[in-house]
Amino acid sequence: MQAREACTSAGPARWCAHGKVPLRRRNRDHVMKRPLVIAHRGFSARYIENTLTAYRAAVAAGADIVESDARLSKDGQVWSCHDATLQRLIGDPRAIADLTSSDLSAVELPGGERLTTLRQAVRQIAHERPVLIDIKTDDLDLIDAVVREVRSLNAVKHVWIGARSVAQLQRAKATEPDLSLLAFLPDYAMAKEFAEAGARAFRVWECDLVDGAAAPLVESHRTIWVTTGGRGTPFLVGDSSPDSIRRILYRRPSGILLNDPMLLIQNCSGLGTTSAAPMDLAGGAST
Repeated sequence: MQAREACTSAGPARWCAHGKVPLRRRNRDHVMKRPLVIAHRGFSARYIENTLTAYRAAVAAGADIVESDARLSKDGQVWSCHDATLQRLIGDPRAIADLTSSDLSAVELPGGERLTTLRQAVRQIAHERPVLIDIKTDDLDLIDAVVREVRSLNAVKHVWIGARSVAQLQRAKATEPDLSLLAFLPDYAMAKEFAEAGARAFRVWECDLVDGAAAPLVESHRTIWVTTGGRGTPFLVGDSSPDSIRRILYRRPSGILLNDPMLLIQNCSGLGTTSAAPMDLAGGAST
């Protein structure tokens, strides 16, 4: 099992514990569809995050989309690394941005696993599932490098790119208009700006979906993908529990990012299938 970052933001005080909730609304004519199952850093609940093993396992488990992170190495290559440094993974304080691709290729992870380039990740996943690429820094050099890699692999129709910067989405859309873009909103009030930049879906945090902080965004009928755990919950980012999954499902997001795709699949066994392909906006309809 991989090491994952502890929540350093708002603590459990905001956690909204409503107990079990029904998986269908009172209006039984409006049947819920299963949201897209998005494997956060691959099947990272069981395997080292952002490794080929974790990606393969996510596909085998039935994830609809597999997420991978993106950072630039010292020599300008895109690596599938979540953190700025190697500290959490192997206790090495060196920064990804200070290491060459040769340095990163030599890093050995627990169990003999290796770090993965974005190119390797996309080639591994995209022929079977769409890839969600999480842009971890807000510079334009990174978004340019990611778009180049995606285009060189003829994978434009097989990826989602998620960014926290309007400028990055604008650059990506201008460079490759057919890209599907996800907004990792730094502020929910910025949804309109991100939409105008080309975002088709919008990520919110579990606690904000459950306690209503993201209500204006949800009520605007935009496509919502939610990340489980993290700030305001008792869980690390991407972790969850059956009760938490039920609370999230009750609010009907279109997609859910989590470390254990099987947890969501098992808790959706009574729901209808997703209402569209993963490269469309769908999953369950947003409230």
